[in-house]
Formats: sequence, C-alpha cells, structure tokens
Amino acid sequence: MKISKIIIFSVTLILATATAGYGQSDEASERIKTYVNKVVQKVERAEDSDQKRAILNDSFDKMTEAFDRVASMEGISSGDKEGIDVLRKDIQEKRNELNGLDGYNRIADNQLNKFANYVQQDMEQADTITISVTTLLLIIIILLLL
Repeated sequence: MKISKIIIFSVTLILATATAGYGQSDEASERIKTYVNKVVQKVERAEDSDQKRAILNDSFDKMTEAFDRVASMEGISSGDKEGIDVLRKDIQEKRNELNGLDGYNRIADNQLNKFANYVQQDMEQADTITISVTTLLLIIIILLLL
C-alpha cells in the first residue's frame, strides 16, 4: 500500500512538473513575442525612415547580443546552442536585408513598417526551434537588461 502511494505521488509530481515546464515555455515565448511587438510599434510610431531603420538595427543588435551572451554561458546544452545559432543567423539575415548587405536589396524607406511586421510574423512562427525554458528565460532577461 505504501509503495503504491509513493508511485502515484511520483507520477503525479512528474506530470505536474512537465506541465509547469510547458506553461513556462509558452510564457517565455510570449515574452519574446511581446518584445518584438513593442519594437514593431516603435517603428510604426517613428516619424522618419532613419529612426525606423535605427530602431530595427538596435533591436537586432540587442537580440544578437542576448543570443551570444546566453550561448557563451556554461551549462547551456549543445541543443540549445544550436537553436540559438539558428535564431542568430535568422536575425543576421534580416539585418542584412534591412541594410542591403550580403547580396540583399536594401529595404525601401516606405516599406519599413511592412518589414517590421514581417519580422514579427516570422519570429512568431519560429516555434519549430527548440530551446529549453531556462535558456529562453535567460535570453528574455538579457534582452530586458540591454
């Protein structure tokens, strides 16, 4: 009887922990989406294209710096580092496209709002990249500190 209670308790604890992890992962993903949404709103409120471009470049810089800092931390798994590398490369491509680097045509000044929305949609659809909750939370914390 005592063993069955221990087994039931253990299984319940494991399931509760797994459920909490998924909840935190969703919350962490939502925080990154909120960060990107705020960037899009700043771009849309900016009065001229130079400001819009500067806001986008600054946000790309902050995201890249956060990715680099977290990837260089001890204890980050190789799988998380691979996920971070995918995100870093994606942000670098967007920066290149924004500024007309590495074979991309520069985003026209009158298309910056659309480009910001495209970046937001692309980041929201990046759910296929697997990063642990802890790593995702570290990225968020660093983004907020920058």
